[in-house]
Amino acid sequence: MTEKEKLIQMLLENEDIKRYKRIEKHINANKELKAKMNELKSIQKQLVNAKQIQKTEAIKTFQERYDQCLEAIESYPLMSDYLALQSDINEVIQAVLGIIEDGIEKDFE
Repeated sequence: MTEKEKLIQMLLENEDIKRYKRIEKHINANKELKAKMNELKSIQKQLVNAKQIQKTEAIKTFQERYDQCLEAIESYPLMSDYLALQSDINEVIQAVLGIIEDGIEKDFE
């Protein structure tokens, strides 16, 4: 088994990732919640665009809509767990990337 395969296997066996995938199946089965998640992504894109072109009033409007939509999403059962797991998993992935980058840099030294 290669190092890459070992890493993938380790991640797939991680309990947080397993729980995240189980919750994600429930979320994807809920059409109303899925629509809210898509709405949140759309608002987030508009917010980012408004920030890039420095439209102060639009930023305020989109931020308020984003916060309201996020609050509605977080009110669904399991969503707080899902979002917390998502954050934890992102941290693990960032740590793995850091280890890989350090290893590559050492190989070039």
